[in-house]
Amino acid sequence: MTGGLRGAAGIEDETTVLVLAPDVGERSVDACVAVLDGLGERIDRAVPVTVSLAPAEWLSVWERDSGAEGALAACVDVDRTTRSVAGAGAAEGAVPVERVGDPTNLETLGRRVSDVLQRVDDAGDSVGVVVHSLTDLVRHVDEPTAFKFVYTLGEVARRVDGVVLFHLDPTAHDDETIETFRIVCDAVVDASRGRRGPVGG
Repeated sequence: MTGGLRGAAGIEDETTVLVLAPDVGERSVDACVAVLDGLGERIDRAVPVTVSLAPAEWLSVWERDSGAEGALAACVDVDRTTRSVAGAGAAEGAVPVERVGDPTNLETLGRRVSDVLQRVDDAGDSVGVVVHSLTDLVRHVDEPTAFKFVYTLGEVARRVDGVVLFHLDPTAHDDETIETFRIVCDAVVDASRGRRGPVGG
């Protein structure tokens, strides 16, 4: 599934991965799911951190694209109340949903994700986290705060031998911003077909 994603082949041992994909339709979620799927046996469970989409929408793409039914450990949903509530209940019974009401409070978000990671690790499973999307978080906080969040969450994942994907829409940021987040991640997967510049796999 990851064959068309530049940089995807070289992330087997990396902890933090920046996934560049335009946030058009479901394309960015598809790219994130493809990267997780490409990790194969390295991860047992996945944890989406949903900012752009409601949990039900993310779960729908996951089930369609990954074929890994039941592999979601939990979903951490950010700023749920400002998004459309269409289909909001669909994910509720399928996976536990942890909610963080304030998208500017990345400390609370980090703690919530860290708690989920620890529970999965305590159960003996390896975990992959997808923050979808870093682009949306940057709309609520400044870049240094977001940079610290990416770094800190990466350190948490490293302690449990997990992996964290951070989606960023390259069409929504200048090259300097993309470079800021590229340098804090171990690897970059570019699904933004045809994009040129300093970011590569």
